[in-house]
Amino acid sequence: MSQLSPNQPSPYATAPEIAGKAPRSGGLAVLIIGLVVGGFFVVLVCGGLAVALLLPAVSNARTAARQMSEQNNLKMVGMALLNYHAAHQQLPCTVSKDVEGNVVSTWRTALVPFFDESWMTDPQPAAIPAPVPLRKLDPAAATETNVFAIVSPNGMFSSAPNVAVSFSDVTDGLDKTIMAVKLPNRSTGWSSTNELTPDEAFVAIQSITKPEAGFWLMGDADVVEIVLPLDRKTFDGLLSRAGGEPVPSF
Repeated sequence: MSQLSPNQPSPYATAPEIAGKAPRSGGLAVLIIGLVVGGFFVVLVCGGLAVALLLPAVSNARTAARQMSEQNNLKMVGMALLNYHAAHQQLPCTVSKDVEGNVVSTWRTALVPFFDESWMTDPQPAAIPAPVPLRKLDPAAATETNVFAIVSPNGMFSSAPNVAVSFSDVTDGLDKTIMAVKLPNRSTGWSSTNELTPDEAFVAIQSITKPEAGFWLMGDADVVEIVLPLDRKTFDGLLSRAGGEPVPSF
């Protein structure tokens, strides 16, 4: 027989819920949502940091690849000039003219057979794409070049038409004398007669800004990146073929 008073609730009855206390299942849901949102935020932040760190590396890699292509192309120009000299015992004239003063060829067009560009039957028309070694890397500029001779009376390319220089004329050393230059900030039609005077070349070189790079093509066909700052005395010494000026070794 039960010992409980008639009005006392049974101990087996369900305990009443405490007013104001949220169900435990609802708190767990909020916690899970918070963890998901927090995890997403962490992933987003980490992803942003990874992109920020990778972008400069990707940009640097592209710049390095582009400069390597520029160097390789200029090296092919140098080899073509060496092969031309071997065949003719002289470098091509900056500009060759006939007796009436008409332009017959330029030093660039004279190199066409030495690039094995057999599809070019007439290299004079400006609409014809440049041989790959002379071409700018920009695909929209296939008829343009950024490889220039620096014309000077005492340089590897004369400023006068129909005047050719031989390697035997270079007493300063082929490895210390500029044969041509490849610039990131200048271009011209590859078959044109447009070249650079020493003053024009020096100004263009001084205006090169990173990550751009310009390159010397030396008389021995070595390709050397132009290092700035460059003083005019050093530039003139590198340009002259027989001045006897002291110049840095590369």
